[in-house]
Amino acid sequence: MLIKGSRGAPAGTGAAVRATVLSVCLLALSLGAPGAAQAQSAEALSKQKAQVAQEREALKRQIDALQTTLEAEQSRYKAASDALQSIETAISTSQRQLKRLDQEQAELKASLAALAVEIERQVEALAVDKAALADQLRAQYRSGLSPWSAMLSGKDPLVLGRDLGYLAYVSQARVEMISRIEHQMAELSALENAQQEQQKRQVAAAQAVKKEQQQLGKQKQQRQALLVRLEGQLAAQRAERDRLARDEAQLGQLIEGLGQKIEQFRADRAHAQAIRDDILSDLPQGEGLKRGIQAPVRGRLLARYGSDRPEGGAWRGILIETEISTPVKVVAPGTVVYATWLRGFGNLIIVDHGDEFLTVYAHNESLFKEVGQRVKAGDIIAGAGNSGGQLESALYFEIRHRGVPLDPQLYLK
Repeated sequence: MLIKGSRGAPAGTGAAVRATVLSVCLLALSLGAPGAAQAQSAEALSKQKAQVAQEREALKRQIDALQTTLEAEQSRYKAASDALQSIETAISTSQRQLKRLDQEQAELKASLAALAVEIERQVEALAVDKAALADQLRAQYRSGLSPWSAMLSGKDPLVLGRDLGYLAYVSQARVEMISRIEHQMAELSALENAQQEQQKRQVAAAQAVKKEQQQLGKQKQQRQALLVRLEGQLAAQRAERDRLARDEAQLGQLIEGLGQKIEQFRADRAHAQAIRDDILSDLPQGEGLKRGIQAPVRGRLLARYGSDRPEGGAWRGILIETEISTPVKVVAPGTVVYATWLRGFGNLIIVDHGDEFLTVYAHNESLFKEVGQRVKAGDIIAGAGNSGGQLESALYFEIRHRGVPLDPQLYLK
């Protein structure tokens, strides 16, 4: 329901609004100029108003005809759009998998480095213990001390007891030394086995990355082929759009031909500024989403809120030109409530900011967040692209409050 409202306005709506505004402007120009009563008669003014009304009806018929053509064309490329959905979803999944594998490789590399340090420490400790044991054996050999030699020496029993006690201490120390060396050898063997296992995992992870990259390349080739097909199907639509633009240009020439002095326009500008100030003062704001937020991407504005869409209806958000894979940043903290592919919008993500505020990010190449995840202002939630049949790489961005679309430019810095 949320998305349908952004595309579902009838084609005649934009034409009717534009024609009404045109009539009011012409009437204001004619009545607001000093001396207009002397320069023109009431009959001439009526003829001008009738001419504007005729132009309005002609433009409405043209837009209605374009809407009929677009509806017919929509049914022809529906099958291609369905195929495009599966490919673009696969691309998004592959990129997410590649990112996970890159992280795993980094962790394996750090683990291998830690194992190398531990092995080096164990080798050094083993060398120290071996040297100490060798020193003990050499010292005992030089002293000639053994249980039998002590008993046969004929020494005083007190001296003999002391020698045997020392011999027992040396023997115990030797046993402990040998046990410690055996334990260290076992630890070293275990560490070496762990290192080999880690190396095998790293090789497997690298092979998986390579396989994913190859699959991604094939998917992109398929996607480009589909886009070429869609380009041909949409050529007729672009031609109709250009024709409508020429008709609008003719109306612009008519407005220029009826231009008078600019005093009334200055008054209109002052009035418009007062209206804008009133709008800004009444602009709804929430705890999470307020005025002065950063744009989700930087780029040239391709379409403004409220302007006419080429396929009919009015834009409910703004379209920002940006390169493919440009990071898309969420404008305020919130929770992801929608993250999947949708016809006409491609890879789409919607964030709930509380207080009945939602933001919409469409035509992405890939989505980095899933439903239920919490996000902070400035978090990267997607990579920009041209999914969903969008010919140029651009991000479509909406702000909605209680389901009603608002002008995003009123909230942006």
